[in-house]
Amino acid sequence: MLNIITIILLILTAAIALNINQILRTPLKTEVPLAVVSSWSMEPIFHVGDMIIVQGCKKYNIGDIIVYQDHFIKTKLIVHRVIKVKNDAYITKGDANYSPDVHPVKKNQIKGKVILVIPYLGTIKLLFERIYYALKR
Repeated sequence: MLNIITIILLILTAAIALNINQILRTPLKTEVPLAVVSSWSMEPIFHVGDMIIVQGCKKYNIGDIIVYQDHFIKTKLIVHRVIKVKNDAYITKGDANYSPDVHPVKKNQIKGKVILVIPYLGTIKLLFERIYYALKR
C-alpha cells in the first residue's frame, strides 16, 4: 500500500507534467510558483535537484529564503536567505557561502519566499536541461 508521501509525490509529478506552474500562479501570488535548486549555495537546507514551492508576499523578513531575479541575467533566479533589511532593499546570502551577496535585492526582483521543499523532484528537469543544452551545441 502506498503511503501518503508517495501519493503526494506522484500527484505533484503528474501535475508538473500538466504545467501546474500556470495554475499555481494566482493562488501563490507569484509568477514563479515552482523552481528547481540548481546550485549548492543553500546547502545543507536545499540540495541540487530539490523542487521548491514559492509564495509571493508583501513583506519579507530576516530569515526568509527568497527567490529573486539575478541582477545581470534577468532569466536567472537565485534562492538565498534574507540576512538584513536595509531601507527598501534586502541583503541576502547563501547558507553555504562565506559572505553576503554583493548586490542588495530590490523588492521588484523578488518572486517570493520558499514555503515548501520537495527533495530531489526537480532532478529530472535538470537532467533534461543538460541533455537539451548538450544536443544544442
